[in-house]
Amino acid sequence: MQYRTLGRTGLEVSELGFGGWEIGWTPPEEADEVGRMLNRALDLGINFIDSSAAYRWSEELIAKYVGHRRDEFIFATKCGSWRVLQPNGEWVQTLDYSAKAIGPQIDRSLQRLKIDYIDIIQLHSPAYNDVAYGDGLEGLKKAQEQGKVRFISLSADGDVARKAVEIGEYDTLQITYNILQPESADIIAAAREKEMGIIIKNPIANAIYEKPRPTDSSGDLWDCGQAILAPECVGDLSRVEVALRWLLHDLNVHTAIVGTTNIHHLEANVSFAESGDLGEEMLAEIGRRFEQALVEREK
Repeated sequence: MQYRTLGRTGLEVSELGFGGWEIGWTPPEEADEVGRMLNRALDLGINFIDSSAAYRWSEELIAKYVGHRRDEFIFATKCGSWRVLQPNGEWVQTLDYSAKAIGPQIDRSLQRLKIDYIDIIQLHSPAYNDVAYGDGLEGLKKAQEQGKVRFISLSADGDVARKAVEIGEYDTLQITYNILQPESADIIAAAREKEMGIIIKNPIANAIYEKPRPTDSSGDLWDCGQAILAPECVGDLSRVEVALRWLLHDLNVHTAIVGTTNIHHLEANVSFAESGDLGEEMLAEIGRRFEQALVEREK
């Protein structure tokens, strides 16, 4: 596993991180396989785990199965959006990015995780006004001053991410960027100019190209995937491998978080990440195919 410095945090993170979204939907009493996978991730050299208070049981499972290995990984979680299990068995989601709400949210995460501090706390998909005019950033700073978190961040895309970069007080940025959705490249470049660490979510575009064509608005994205990752382009490589290695070619990317509940998929992803560069010829062909796909979409 290769490691990269996460911007001005100075943290050395594995270029492949583990995302805790999928595991969060597994009840603790049924999660032994999740435990084996989390430990396997650490054994394979992954040292960055990302979660959220909105991912149901995710934080609890991470604490249960790898809490005893806390010194082996950097932990990032999120606040502003959270889910609480009700007595009737339903999960209710709440959104509140105010400074008043953030402190108690962080405390609850610390309790669930059974730890004294969080390495990176991130506002979870805030709206533009929350970032531009809200006081959530002050709530993060207060938690940092209290020693509850080491670094402050947010997970956002588009104009929200752009505004966060402009503000310049967030240590890292979690953003969507992948072979089918490279539009965030300019935001990432601007963030790097401010020495922010870059955490990539949805790094393989949810492998949409491996599924039947969706009937909703994401059909165009599927079409793009079929054009870019056609057999004559990827050759003997899997499309997921090409997508992941394409992303990691970009040295502005510090870690790409991939979630799964399948230990074999985890091992495959690590193998892909360790396979190195795709080579200039394939990278150029991917670029050409993407430009052609954009032309076709405009017709």
